[in-house]
Amino acid sequence: MSGDSHPVAVHEGAASETAAVVLIGFMGAGKSAVGRWLAGALQLPFIDTDQVIEQEHGPIARIFLEQGEQAFRRLESSTVCVTLAATEQSSAVIALGGGAVLSGDVRASLQRLPFVIWLTASPETHWRRVCDDGANERPLAADKAGFVRLLDERAALYNSVATHCVHNDDDRSASEVAGEIVALTLGPARGKHTS
Repeated sequence: MSGDSHPVAVHEGAASETAAVVLIGFMGAGKSAVGRWLAGALQLPFIDTDQVIEQEHGPIARIFLEQGEQAFRRLESSTVCVTLAATEQSSAVIALGGGAVLSGDVRASLQRLPFVIWLTASPETHWRRVCDDGANERPLAADKAGFVRLLDERAALYNSVATHCVHNDDDRSASEVAGEIVALTLGPARGKHTS
């Protein structure tokens, strides 16, 4: 991702007027990086549900290894649904793990929210970012062909729950993408939009 030289305007009173904003997308979409900028701009807490899982249950790679993917998915679904339900009382910017949308319960929870932002990038960008972060720590990023196939398979699920689709390839900085999302949250809510 390019440098973050574009500041995001902080909106006075944003926290009191902004509903929760949820970022979805595949591994390497930039959800955590954009989410931190977005939370700062909207003056909201930032929650990464993968980090919540790791804080409460240990490394995700270890959960996959010791308990299997299905056990992890049940844990992920529960954590995400609890986190999303909490936004009814207190808004936040929430980044979901790439596979969270596999859960019907998670998809149902997302359908009730006004701002579900699908961050997209080219398969090459996704793969490079994951490799830069340490693909060996991601159980589902063992090889590029399988990785790209999984990205393609999940696209329909992301699209089914997204209220907006925002481009986050390497030609944009995290702060620029966050700025676009801030603008979206100030306009009409639900209804598919792409950029």
